[in-house]
Amino acid sequence: MRLPRKHFKIQRNACRIESRRFATGDQPVVPPEEKNLVPIRTNLKGSALLNTPRLNKGSGFTREERAIFGLEGFLPYDVHSLEKQCHRAYTQLLKQPSVILKHAFLASLRDQNQVLFYKLMQDHLKELLGVLYTPGAAEAVAQYSSLFRRPIGCFISFPNADGMRAQLESHLADVNRTADVAYDKTKPNDAIDLVVVTDSEAILGIGDQGVGGITISTSKAALYTLGAGINPNRILPVVLDVGTDNHALFADKLYMGWKRTRLRGRNYDAFVERFLTICRDLFPSSIIHFEDFGMANAHRLMEKYKDRMPMFNDDIQGTGAVALAALIAAIRVSGTKLADQRIVIYGAGSAGMGIADQIKDGLMILEGLSEKEALDRFWCVDKDGLLLESMGNGLRHSQIPYARADDEVKDWPRENKKHKGLFLMDVVRAVKPTVLIGTSTHQRSFTEEIVKEMASHVERPIIFPMSNPTALCEVDPVDAMEWTNGRALVATGSPFNPVDLPNGKKYTVAQTNNALIYPALGLGAILSRARTISRSMLMAGVNSLADLSPALNNHEASLLPDLADVRKVSVHVAAAVVRQAVEDNNAQDENTIKIVKGDGEMSLEDYIRSRMWDAVYRPLELVD
Repeated sequence: MRLPRKHFKIQRNACRIESRRFATGDQPVVPPEEKNLVPIRTNLKGSALLNTPRLNKGSGFTREERAIFGLEGFLPYDVHSLEKQCHRAYTQLLKQPSVILKHAFLASLRDQNQVLFYKLMQDHLKELLGVLYTPGAAEAVAQYSSLFRRPIGCFISFPNADGMRAQLESHLADVNRTADVAYDKTKPNDAIDLVVVTDSEAILGIGDQGVGGITISTSKAALYTLGAGINPNRILPVVLDVGTDNHALFADKLYMGWKRTRLRGRNYDAFVERFLTICRDLFPSSIIHFEDFGMANAHRLMEKYKDRMPMFNDDIQGTGAVALAALIAAIRVSGTKLADQRIVIYGAGSAGMGIADQIKDGLMILEGLSEKEALDRFWCVDKDGLLLESMGNGLRHSQIPYARADDEVKDWPRENKKHKGLFLMDVVRAVKPTVLIGTSTHQRSFTEEIVKEMASHVERPIIFPMSNPTALCEVDPVDAMEWTNGRALVATGSPFNPVDLPNGKKYTVAQTNNALIYPALGLGAILSRARTISRSMLMAGVNSLADLSPALNNHEASLLPDLADVRKVSVHVAAAVVRQAVEDNNAQDENTIKIVKGDGEMSLEDYIRSRMWDAVYRPLELVD
């Protein structure tokens, strides 16, 4: 078959780009507008190609590709664009009658055609995020064993701990056999950029889910690609199967995980240490993302490893970072300073303490406060009331720094004198907070009385009811705005509709979605090959996200950018993270360092765009 001139022109351009791609070793230098012309080389043909989701284009294979790769007769005649395929897939998705079936449809699509899956998700991100991740993923996790079709990701089980290294080596070898993964075949250990790992103890508000937690790792991995363009084929989702304390799983004859009570203590710590040590040896350039570890381990493990490797805990640091970005934006709108805030946090679990830690770091890094001065700005309330030093062993490690001295509160009036502790209303009356943050999952706990009490002392009360899902939110934004006469600055953990203001305008409620920051943070750490993800890198990302707040130009607008713009946001945030890594001498990638210092072939932002994976069909090149 004679191929048209256009085909040969594309092939010549692709070869020219390919030679430039490897001109500086393992770092591609292709301009962002040309990167998707670089061909993907493969020796697969016919049904083998169609059954490889990373390469499959379905009806999108061109006439030329069908001839070259032996696909004639395997596909219907008409060639469909990616856009037309996406329309068909979306129509099919809408016919699914429940969230769990929609989630299953997306998982099936991912397993058939990777590019089409990500294109569909990107085109409908705000609508489908709740299907792929929370709350849709929660049901999929709970039913993992009964819905199981094919394995995705890496399963590391304690009974097979002796073979852990061999298991991870097998995954590395499998990745290196994948087309378009290894930038430099002489460096096979550079094929993994990111490891997303969970031990499944605290899954999305539904608790211990054993081996089913792999669905959280795969969903979170997808969000890194959707949010920041990290190549999905260079991400390894992992579940550490250390048993389960969920007795319903024991009773389920279809349960696929290790059926014994959850591992604790020294054996657990040694297992995690072994896993991380092997990861650092086999994937030395990768970052480690901890997801949905239990409260007893999440903060402890983060503190143990954060200075030893580039690691990140989204439940603690991600939630805190996006909350701080929204807070910085709110403070700029109100015309005050971060150091002037009095902050009450209701719900002192891992999320609440993570938010407190990030704001504390902000006070120290951005405002120059000492740690003691920063801690003095916080009052944290848990189920037993205000955290106090006298609670002693009743305080978790992460709560200890925030416990207030008992002498400070001994004369505070109590709304209910029968209660020994000081509860939310008592604290709000005594402290007169400027900022009220909820991570309690205590439905409608920010009552009219509490909100009006706060608003009576503050011109622009900052109210962040961040508990998920919507039903567990501490206050409906409609009520918060009504009770403050439209003066409140509000951000929530769940999505809410705009609120009518007394002046006839509408107030857009910001959603503190972690996806606005953690994918970009990961991208910045990967591109710079950061030794660690430092506090200053995280703070640079937070500041850059706050800079993009629509509310800075329109006070009725959202405190945070729209999630639909996350890819554009990620370029800005990742650039700030990379620059900070270079400034701190924390970056190791020579090419990235040159670009930051102005010695590269393009701007840092263009370089970041050039390294982001896009959901497009790239040309294929047949090799022997």
